[in-house]
Order: sequence, then C-alpha cells, then structure tokens
Amino acid sequence: MSANLNARRNGIARAWDLRSGAVVVPAGVHVPVAGTDQYHDFHAHPEFTYLAGVQTPGAVLAFDPVDGWLVFAPVANQEDRVWVGDGESLDAIAGRSGARVEPLQRLGGWLEARRSEPLVLLGNHDLVANPTAYGLQSWAALELDVDDQRSVLLSEQVADKRRAKDPAEISLMRSAAGATAPGHRAAIRLARPGMTERQLQIEIEAEFFRAGAERTAYGSIVGSGPNGAILHSSPGQRVFADGDLILVDAGAEFGAYASDVTRTFPVAARFSGIQRDIYEIVLGVQERAIASVKPGVEYKDLHMAAALGIASGLRDLGILRGDPGDLVERDAHALFFVHGLGHMLGLATHDAGGCLAGRQPSDRFGLKWLRADLPLEPDYVVTIEPGIYFIDALLTDPARRDTFRDAVNWGLVDSLRGFGGIRIEDDVLVTEAGADVLSGTIPKSIDEIEAIRREALST
Repeated sequence: MSANLNARRNGIARAWDLRSGAVVVPAGVHVPVAGTDQYHDFHAHPEFTYLAGVQTPGAVLAFDPVDGWLVFAPVANQEDRVWVGDGESLDAIAGRSGARVEPLQRLGGWLEARRSEPLVLLGNHDLVANPTAYGLQSWAALELDVDDQRSVLLSEQVADKRRAKDPAEISLMRSAAGATAPGHRAAIRLARPGMTERQLQIEIEAEFFRAGAERTAYGSIVGSGPNGAILHSSPGQRVFADGDLILVDAGAEFGAYASDVTRTFPVAARFSGIQRDIYEIVLGVQERAIASVKPGVEYKDLHMAAALGIASGLRDLGILRGDPGDLVERDAHALFFVHGLGHMLGLATHDAGGCLAGRQPSDRFGLKWLRADLPLEPDYVVTIEPGIYFIDALLTDPARRDTFRDAVNWGLVDSLRGFGGIRIEDDVLVTEAGADVLSGTIPKSIDEIEAIRREALST
C-alpha cells in the first residue's frame, strides 16, 4: 500500500507544481461532547487519509517542494497511555504511510522555519481554530499567511485526482461492498411484523461487523411505511406492520472507504398491488442506468434519462398526466423523484469531485440535488439510486399543488400518502467495458426478494 501512496503523493505534487511555499493537511482531532468525558466518533479528513494513508487523530501531513512529504504524529503521554493505551507508534505509521514521520511536537519548528513563505491549508482547518490541539501554543504567534485562493485551487486538484480510484482503493471498496452484502441479506431475511426499525438496524450492522467492517459508512437508514419517504430517516421505534414496505439504506466502511447500498422490500411475503408496480418502475430505471454506464457518458444525462423513465412509469400508472418529456421539462417528476440519480463514492459517502470544474449547480427543482455532473471515466465509482417517494412535505405544499394541478392526479396521489418510498441503490465501478456492480450480489429482483421473504415467514 505504501508504494501506491508514494505514487499518489508524487502525482499530486506534480499537479500542484509548487515552486515555493508549503502545504499542511491536518487530519482533525477528537471533538469532545460538551459536558461529558466522551468524544464524538473520529473520522480523519478525507484529504489527509487520501494522501497520508492513515487516520491518526491530531496528525498533520506537510509538504514543501524541497523536503517533500512528512507526517507529524502525536506520541502518547503518560495520561494517554493510562486511559486509551499507547496508540500507534511512529514507526508503524511510517510503515503504513510510506512517508517520513516525526513527533507532533516538531510541527511548530517546521512551520516557524517557513514563516516567510505562503502557506496552503487543506484538510481540517481546525489547525488554525484550535492550534493547541496540535501542540502549537498560538497560531497568531507563528505569523503565517494562509493563501486562501491557492488553498481552494490545490484542494480542487486533490479532488480531481480522487475521482479515479487506484487498484488499492478499488480493492478496499470491494471489501466494503462485500461487508455490506450480508447486512442487507439479513435485513430481507429477518424483518417481521412487530419488529422495530431499530431492531432491524442492529441486525444489519452486526452483520457488517461480522463481515469485517470497521464502522458504518454513514448513519444507517431504516424507514418503514411512511418513514420510507423520509430520505434520511433515522431508525426509530416504529413497528413493522404487514403491508408495509421497508427501505434500508446502509453501508459498511472498510479501510476508510465507503459502501452505500439501498434495498426496499415488503414486510409481507410478496409485494402487493401498486407496491409491485412502483418497484418495477424503479428497478427498470436503475437497471437501464447501470447498463448505460461507460467512459464518456455524462452522469447528468443518466439522471435525466432516469427522470424520463420515472415520469413515463408514473404516467402509465395514472399518477402523472401528460407527455413524459413535457413532465420532466416542467420538473413534475421531481415531486416523486426529488434527489439526484447518485453521487461519487470513496473516502466519503458523497465523495469529492462530483462536479466538473466550471459547471455550476442548478437551482431547478428537478436538478438542485444532483450531486454529480461530469463525464464518467474509468475507475470512477458512483452510486446509481433512483427512487419514487410520496413525501408529505412536497405533496401538501399549496404552491406545488397549484403549479402541477394539471400534471398530477391529486386524488390518486392523496390516497397514496403514507405509502412511503422505494429506492434501489448500487455501487458501480466504471470500466472500459461498462459497469462493474460492486454490490451486485445483494438481491434486488422481485423474484429474489419474494423467495427470501416467503422462506423467512414460513419458519
């Protein structure tokens, strides 16, 4: 891994082409929970992890064009050793990172020696706001001039490099998807009437960890019944009822790399009535989008094709009225498919580099939450996650009901409030041959899901 990291850092250094100045990339530090002796869960800044290859709290990666790359890492004091242990040694960090490693207490001297040079600040900016956490007495006393404009530029260059995953990253992402799969299979198998969202969350995440996950990639979403229409619904005490759908959006993290997968399935043994109809629309849209993935394809075009497919399907069900192309042009479909088709995936669930430089996010209703706007290239990893939802906040909004009064069968829609939502999401690696679905072993066809549900409910 350290050879890959050295190649990665060298490539970044060439892209930066610094002739003077220095760069610092803080990892971040443990953030205390006020009023307690506890800390929020630590996650190193992705730029630090990408370049340093480790996730050491309180560490700082530094670079200048003369000395190259250097990691300053904290060394446990006696109090640390009593309460949390020795921590990782500097030699161990150096072995994993492949960079030279020095004790954190030498950071101040390194910075002072570069006092007259412009400084680029990437990673976690708490180095300036909370310098004592990094062993510095005062930021002002260092008399360092952070070049904000250059910092933004170099951060964008890192984001550009992070889009295409190298072989080591792809291997970690396969492991993350591999750890995610048993959790989703368990969810489909174990859900029962009378079980709560929280109880199912526990079973899902336990399988992630049994399969080698180091953490969850994000807060798991388990939404049953109407909660399935809440895009980021936190699992609660709602009890599953026969006739409900359950939407599970959950992923494992492995080696700091995320997986992000959604499956929707019935509490009953079968999808019923309009559940099956809407599921078939979403699955068909997702499968066509995945089949269209290849280098050179614009992600926004995939999104617009998905929007057209959803508009057409909802028109066929009598939920929307009119020509599907016109409905998409008016953004009527976005009442039911409000988010984008997906996003970049990697060291963050919504990974860096989703928007190509020079492209501006749209404020249009049907595009404002599109998180990826760029041509796909080999070794990008993206999610493909269309969905159809019946969201009260949108469907009861008087202004939207007026705007779309002729485009929506409001009587039918009002009868479906409480339906919840259906989303199907997979992690897709772009290859020269097309899509490699990293999460493809997780059941999603109606036949597969119903077979698991029938067997589960018969025991």
